[in-house]
Amino acid sequence: MYKKFLIISTFFILISCSDGFTKLEDRVKTQAKNIGVEMSFFEVKKEALYIQQWSKDDAFIDEINEFKKLDKENFPGKGKILFTGSSSIRFWDSLNEDMKPLEVLNRGFGGAQISHVIYHFEDIVKPYNPKAIVFFCGTNDLTALKTPEETLKDFKKFLNLVRNEFGNIKVYVIGIKPTVDRLYLDKEERIFNSSIKLLASDDAYLEYINIWDPMLNQDGTRMPELFIEDGLHMNKKGYEVWTKKVRESLGKDFNL
Repeated sequence: MYKKFLIISTFFILISCSDGFTKLEDRVKTQAKNIGVEMSFFEVKKEALYIQQWSKDDAFIDEINEFKKLDKENFPGKGKILFTGSSSIRFWDSLNEDMKPLEVLNRGFGGAQISHVIYHFEDIVKPYNPKAIVFFCGTNDLTALKTPEETLKDFKKFLNLVRNEFGNIKVYVIGIKPTVDRLYLDKEERIFNSSIKLLASDDAYLEYINIWDPMLNQDGTRMPELFIEDGLHMNKKGYEVWTKKVRESLGKDFNL
């Protein structure tokens, strides 16, 4: 038992040597303090290691390779409206039906952060030459302890890639949703959404889709009935809210 403890301790000490990991540990400690959670020495290191692995550029390479395999077998065609981002896009199983008669393509994956979408831009954005992009990502960045400012900076990198590759196509950003599970990130989520809204106010080819307010009760509380048991991913009712808001935005430009 002691030998196992010694091995684990040595492992954590070794991975803690880098400045990046130390900074991540500090963020874990700060977050825990802010939400009133006590974490042991090993719990802090375990959480930091989890976030470090999750944030690696190739963390979702298997899902990306599956997209590439599907494209090779039956390329979906160019000029569609591309939906990309994290799991709320990935799990939008009724997307094709919900957006009819528009032709859409779903390239959401895993628990993606914006940096993952950037890293795989050549594989899940560029090949399709989309006529517009609907983007949902950022909530996982905040969960991985990036600041709203860092998350916005990554979004601007993504937007620059789009502009450089496709020119002035329209990018619609679905704002972060008010989940039950991530109530502790309320402040950070609101800051990010406000930042995207402000950015879009000065860019005719960028639109912020506010799904935050429609997903709240009249008293401002969050609505568990819009989510599955994990309080994070949406059920049919949640996607009905998204469908209405996204169609309203797309409808202004594509005559829905």
